[in-house]
Amino acid sequence: MRFAIDAGSLPETIAMPELKPVFSQPDARDLILEAALAAFAERGFHGATMRDIAARAEVSQSLVQYHFKGKEALWTMVGERISADFLDDISQDISPDLPPDEGVVRAIRRYMAYWRGHPQAFRFNLWRLLEGPPEERRKRSKALNRQAVPVFQRAQEAGFLRDDMPAGLAMIVTGALVQFWLHSQTEIRDALAVTGDGPLEDEAFLESLVGLIRSVPGDCGRPC
Repeated sequence: MRFAIDAGSLPETIAMPELKPVFSQPDARDLILEAALAAFAERGFHGATMRDIAARAEVSQSLVQYHFKGKEALWTMVGERISADFLDDISQDISPDLPPDEGVVRAIRRYMAYWRGHPQAFRFNLWRLLEGPPEERRKRSKALNRQAVPVFQRAQEAGFLRDDMPAGLAMIVTGALVQFWLHSQTEIRDALAVTGDGPLEDEAFLESLVGLIRSVPGDCGRPC
């Protein structure tokens, strides 16, 4: 599986399933959805074709049409599966039972690790920003924010995170920086090279990121 998000096109064949199976095994529908994910990740909604998806799944185009009716239904189903898999995975590290400082750091690390391990789903989400239906995007946003924002809010209330911005904004900024780290390594490497700094590993980046949002001891956290 390829983890370098900006390093060229994804493979034509599926190296490893990224979506959790939901149908009885064996079932062609899971193969079709995995093939659709690969096609959408590589070419977006408008660039992918039903013929290509069928070829990747090694089934007939009529079988794809029988199960999913059309490309719009496939796009929706793939998106719903990605969102469900992601929320199920990350919920393990956003428990309110965790200490606030540990909870927020674990959530950020889990967020990065999930998308590192699911590069096609990550690329699909980038296409979602360009071509996804607005209503689907709002639904997904609300589901994520309901779980993630309270983690940052608890960390602010405990004094671990700076509180000069709303907890929701702190969460969004953090997620955006993680996403930029994953899809823009070329720009990051070139920016670091200007000052003679070498490439960073994920953990070094995460340490710097947490430093940006963490409260400063002795500071009031906002303009005093």
